[in-house]
Amino acid sequence: MDQDDLVLLITVVVEAANEPQARAACDALLTRAGAQIVDARDCSDEEPGCWAVVITRPSTEKATHNVAAALARAVRTFVRGLGDDFGTPRVACEPPTAWTVLDEPALISKLVPGAERVLVEVWAGDDPFGAGTPRDNSPSRPS
Repeated sequence: MDQDDLVLLITVVVEAANEPQARAACDALLTRAGAQIVDARDCSDEEPGCWAVVITRPSTEKATHNVAAALARAVRTFVRGLGDDFGTPRVACEPPTAWTVLDEPALISKLVPGAERVLVEVWAGDDPFGAGTPRDNSPSRPS
């Protein structure tokens, strides 16, 4: 991985009774996105039965010249890849990250049963969770 690599982090807020159920609800999204789960947290103190599941994968976009444009493009490309029903979202960008929130439960729940909203982030460089990119998993990565 190079400094121009981008990493997707997708946080799904899903209604579930427990962590295994929350993770299982994301199976179709994981398959469609070619991603992996890096974290699942109980957020039921805010809303009963609420879980936040974070998945990650490298983006195919590269930040070679204009980092902000590449970040925004990576978010839009990912969202459009979710299906024809997903339009082109508004993207907020403040390098080294760009993001959008999908908050149409009827549409999102087709991908993740019980999902209420999805935060799609793209980061330039390392995955903030340190789990989803080859560089993050490299033995030479500084601690």
